[in-house]
Amino acid sequence: MSQIVSRGLCVGNVHGHSFLRICCMFILSIMLCTAPAFTAAAGYPEKPITMIVPFPPGGSTDVFARILARYLSQELGQSIVVVNRAGAAGNIGTGIAARAAPDGYTVLLGTASITVAPSVYKSLSYDVSKDFQPVAFLGATPALVVVSPDGPASIKELVTMLKSQPDKYSYATTGYASATHLVTEFFNRKAGVNAFAVPYTGAGPANQAMISKLHLYTFVTASAAMGLISSGSLKVIAIASEKRSSVLPDIPTIAEAGIPGVDASTWNMLFVPSQTPIEITRKLNSATNKVLADPRVAKLLQGLAIDVTSDSTPESSTAYVQSEIKRWADIVKISGVKPE
Repeated sequence: MSQIVSRGLCVGNVHGHSFLRICCMFILSIMLCTAPAFTAAAGYPEKPITMIVPFPPGGSTDVFARILARYLSQELGQSIVVVNRAGAAGNIGTGIAARAAPDGYTVLLGTASITVAPSVYKSLSYDVSKDFQPVAFLGATPALVVVSPDGPASIKELVTMLKSQPDKYSYATTGYASATHLVTEFFNRKAGVNAFAVPYTGAGPANQAMISKLHLYTFVTASAAMGLISSGSLKVIAIASEKRSSVLPDIPTIAEAGIPGVDASTWNMLFVPSQTPIEITRKLNSATNKVLADPRVAKLLQGLAIDVTSDSTPESSTAYVQSEIKRWADIVKISGVKPE
């Protein structure tokens, strides 16, 4: 009997040791798989971060980026260098950011154009859904319908003028197949009017053409036109968004004139290349939300007509990007603008 018990204990011990070894190896493998991400997040950031802005210096997106970089660098304890990589309606800089190392040291300050591009360009050097991980939704800016100071006083008056002489008037855009071009054509079709587009290289030249009264109207982001509106150089007659803006609460929406669905609001979002460790992405999200919740930062951004958001997550930002890709695809289809 003792031999049987002895043998049983011996066999049990062998099995027990084997089981323990398997458990230890399993736990160790999990630790090895997850350790690099946690280690990277724990020490991150250990060197300066590059923030790519895919538009020229001095524009509203660039100003936004520099405000965000200044306060975010304080929050993270590392400098953030803003680098402008303009061209091709933002696609050059966006493509550069997509090819950056996924280590959290290159971030992109993107705009709604990143979700417009898939529907208006046949060939892109990036895939927004596959090459990027959204970090945080930063804020939105309404688009405005702008005319010269002595132009039509309302959307209804604008539509009446366009219908009375359908081949007479033109409108300024910030470039062919730009968001302003697409949404203006979308508006024209919804309103049943005709006008021909004159593309410019950006909001600055388009606004100058409007000041010179070369065109009847234009759609422009509030951040790009607030100074000219405040000075009386241009006049805003409506907001192209689903609801009135907190920045310009007295300006009616296009929907209030009986033309629903015209929403050209643009937005800003922070992105990192896909495959960036999720812990780093969440650390950037947390720091960004904390910065945007700072009243000093909110006040600066409100000066750019940006309604700040400070409670987004990577998941909610991702869902928003996907919804915007679909929305702009529908706008492009209805606008009749052909992909390049």
